[in-house]
Amino acid sequence: MTSRTSLLLAVGFVVLWSSGFVGATLAADAGAVAGLLAWRYLATAALLLVPLAPRLLRLTRRQLGEQAVLGVLSHVVFLGGVFGAAAAGIDAGTVALVAALQPMLVTAAGVALWHDRVRAVQLVGLLLGLVAVAVTVGGADVVGLAVALPVLSLLGLSGGALLERHWQPGVDIATSLAVQVSVAAVLFTAYAATTGALLTVRPGTDVAVAIIWLVVFSCLGGYATFVACLRRFGATRTSTLLYLTPPVTTMWGWVMFADAPSSTQWLGLAIGAAAVGLAAAGGHTGRSVRPPGVPVRAATD
Repeated sequence: MTSRTSLLLAVGFVVLWSSGFVGATLAADAGAVAGLLAWRYLATAALLLVPLAPRLLRLTRRQLGEQAVLGVLSHVVFLGGVFGAAAAGIDAGTVALVAALQPMLVTAAGVALWHDRVRAVQLVGLLLGLVAVAVTVGGADVVGLAVALPVLSLLGLSGGALLERHWQPGVDIATSLAVQVSVAAVLFTAYAATTGALLTVRPGTDVAVAIIWLVVFSCLGGYATFVACLRRFGATRTSTLLYLTPPVTTMWGWVMFADAPSSTQWLGLAIGAAAVGLAAAGGHTGRSVRPPGVPVRAATD
């Protein structure tokens, strides 16, 4: 993969991952969040399962199990924590600041488990990224024990990224996404049905547009590029790209809803870009070295 292709992949990931804000705004009056998540994942699973069914039948039980675990962590725990925090009254700033700890957490895990070497310039970049997020969101208020929800979200996405590195599954991205999305669809639907939220989503053009947006851009596009970045750049560098999502989300708001960024938010974008550049400088990609004592197994094991 050329450097230009790698850059396009990184940019695509940041833009698509940040697009969830638009879908959430479009679906603001759609009904209960749990119901919206259920319909979002049911629609995505339907799109993937039909064409990819033959590939799924060729997966081993171990491969299915690994992808199911990744689906629970990267989709259910991550999004459940984000939306649960919002429902508990935690402002978006707090969630963004907690999520911004992910690159630090993933880097620390890489040092502890894979003996990654972290250069001083990378540490500066990681710390600068926290500053970028703080500048962009303008600070945040913590709401008691409910702050554990964004922490849970942080641990879910970080755990998924680290397990992807540890397992290095020999499953193509589309098939991986099909399994993960299907597992998430079952769990979100079960929860929504149990709480009565499944039928609260009101049908209409606006809701349909919101769900299509979330399926195509956030779920298919965002998670596909997330997995692609994990496999191309490694968990640490991919996590570092998340520093750019708060300011890019601001750009989405400007483009879609004419909500012009403030000078502080422009500053946050500039700092975030500098942070990513520094943190990505010459580091280990996280694709070839395993923790001591962990054997390399065949992709078809």
